[in-house]
Amino acid sequence: MSLTWRSRPLHALIIEALERRGGTAKDTDLFEAIRSEHDVSYSDFLKALMTLELRGLVSVSTMREDLRKVSLTSRSEA
Repeated sequence: MSLTWRSRPLHALIIEALERRGGTAKDTDLFEAIRSEHDVSYSDFLKALMTLELRGLVSVSTMREDLRKVSLTSRSEA
């Protein structure tokens, strides 16, 4: 991976990708959508996702042991 600056913060990219998908997506699909356009590691993606959840902007629920559903909260849509 190259060390380059992103023009947009990762958390903003996650919110935008969720909005394009109707507000809900599987974490793996969301990561692949972001990764196809930006150089980001899965670890950094999960950290940003956790930050968004702690801020109340997204909700993350477990579907299976290795699969999570990510949804925008009403707070992030306002």
